[in-house]
Amino acid sequence: MAQPHKGDRQTVTSKIPRKDSDKLDAVVALTSEAKSDIVARLLHEWLETIDLERLRAVYGQEELLMRTAS
Repeated sequence: MAQPHKGDRQTVTSKIPRKDSDKLDAVVALTSEAKSDIVARLLHEWLETIDLERLRAVYGQEELLMRTAS
């Protein structure tokens, strides 16, 4: 059966500790949900909690004022 279109997507790859991977595999086996769907949902939920404007204010680069040699 064809899967419904989920919109524009980008692949993200990461290595995780074996213990976490084994647990994720167990969740997949129990729920029959695709591993990629689980990871995408968790990443999306986490990203929703991030305030980009605040991060830019904390980590953003300020303009570097250059003094002319006199």
